[in-house]
Amino acid sequence: MLDLLGTVLTGGATGIIGSVLGKAFSFLDYWIDEKKADSEHERTLALLELQNKIGAEETEREMAVADAKYAADQRVAAYHHDASVGVSSTWVVDILRLVRPALTLLLILMVGYLYTQSVEAGRATIEASVIYMCSSSVLWWFGDRALRKKT
Repeated sequence: MLDLLGTVLTGGATGIIGSVLGKAFSFLDYWIDEKKADSEHERTLALLELQNKIGAEETEREMAVADAKYAADQRVAAYHHDASVGVSSTWVVDILRLVRPALTLLLILMVGYLYTQSVEAGRATIEASVIYMCSSSVLWWFGDRALRKKT
């Protein structure tokens, strides 16, 4: 009878230990599932952040393309406007072509004239202004030609 009672008690204890271990492993499974869900959530957040970054870069590129297209459209519109004026007389075109060289020569002559003249009250300011205009026009004139595409 004692054997029977010992068997019942050890069997019951084994059953209780099995239940406790089963519950502990179910908590472990639950903990692993939560970790997987958290990991999946983090991966989803990382993916969403990457998609947002890619979307922002794509939007930025689209804006740059739109800006370039707008600038090109404005340039084409200006060309069409200039072409719609009609054909000018050759003497008008010749005079227009002489504006920059004449301006450049005039400013160089003014610099030379002021350099050779006697001192005046505002001579330094006038000289500085004329030298500025002369250097701007000379560099613009020759720089503009240097930057043109060779055809």
